Amino acid sequence: MKKKTKAYKIVTVALFAAILITLPVLTFIFNPSDPEPFSENENRRLAGFPDVTFDKFRDETLMTGIEDWFSDRFFGREDWIRLRNGTERLIGKTDVNGVYTADNRMMEIWGGFDEEYVGKGLSALNKFADKHPGKPMYFLLAPTSQEVYSELFPQGAPIGSQSELFEFCRENLPSMTAINVIPTLKAHSADYIYYRTDHHWTTFGAYLAYYDAARSMGFKPSELNEFDIEHASDSFRGTLFSKTLDNGVAPDIIDYYHLRGEEPVTLTIGENTYDSLYFRDFLAAKDKYSSYLGQNSPQMEITTSVEGPSLLIFKDSYAHCMIPFLTAHYSRITVLDMRYIRDGISNHVDVDDYDSVLFIYNAISFSQDRDIRGISID
Repeated sequence: MKKKTKAYKIVTVALFAAILITLPVLTFIFNPSDPEPFSENENRRLAGFPDVTFDKFRDETLMTGIEDWFSDRFFGREDWIRLRNGTERLIGKTDVNGVYTADNRMMEIWGGFDEEYVGKGLSALNKFADKHPGKPMYFLLAPTSQEVYSELFPQGAPIGSQSELFEFCRENLPSMTAINVIPTLKAHSADYIYYRTDHHWTTFGAYLAYYDAARSMGFKPSELNEFDIEHASDSFRGTLFSKTLDNGVAPDIIDYYHLRGEEPVTLTIGENTYDSLYFRDFLAAKDKYSSYLGQNSPQMEITTSVEGPSLLIFKDSYAHCMIPFLTAHYSRITVLDMRYIRDGISNHVDVDDYDSVLFIYNAISFSQDRDIRGISID
């Protein structure tokens, strides 16, 4: 028996050593020719092999670079990650990489907000509003799926209340109209209002928010039966899937809502102009959500043939599938993303040129946002 145990240990050590030796070799052999290939699952470029120099060797950045390269590029990396995540679920771990899965749904876990930290962002918004007195301003805080499906979490789970975050924002934004879409979304929790594998709301979820916003912003919303719904894709696996690589949750559907008789729109991003708000090329890629308005950019200009007011929007990506609904009510919409603006708003727009201003942020990103503070710099 002792001989068998000793032999087992020798075989185990030998196999582990073989893996340690073989994995780096396979990594070198099977790495793509692109020095920094793009990972569609993670929506980022993977680390390249560092330049070997004496200075990098001396200050240890060479070894750090090699570690980053190997971590990103080792052979069979996604299969290993999938195996690790699956093992964690089997042993009872309730979340994987900050994602909780229940009832065929992935949800990003959010533990709550720091009042002082969020307060600094709200202070910046108030300074911005004070610079433009009399300008109608609206604040829409979009809840994430955690808030709407909180009953799916285990009792006592350390999750925060996004309703409390909204109330805190409303109480501390005296010069803005806060639009509360949380009750409506909770009332429609049985509908397809959030993606199962992504952190965004679906187009229907965005439609419900748009319908609520209309009451505060003073326009008559288009009714649901006025739209033709196009199922543009049924194979969307989003950001939460990328964190878990869990194939057990069904892929999502990308829908486009086309208002019957809708007028043409023009979308300008940088020096490029488009005659559609949808970038269908992304439907063939991993990042299918970017088919709404394209990928994030500092500024977008939308012009319509509608005889209506103009609107300035500050946003994160939750706004992308809601903005098409707004084009039926505004002649011009400018969209700014503060994550990509470092030179002051006045270098991009004159706020006085717009009839009203709308802020659209999801609860998690707003509670963690640093960039929104830049709105008060001008």
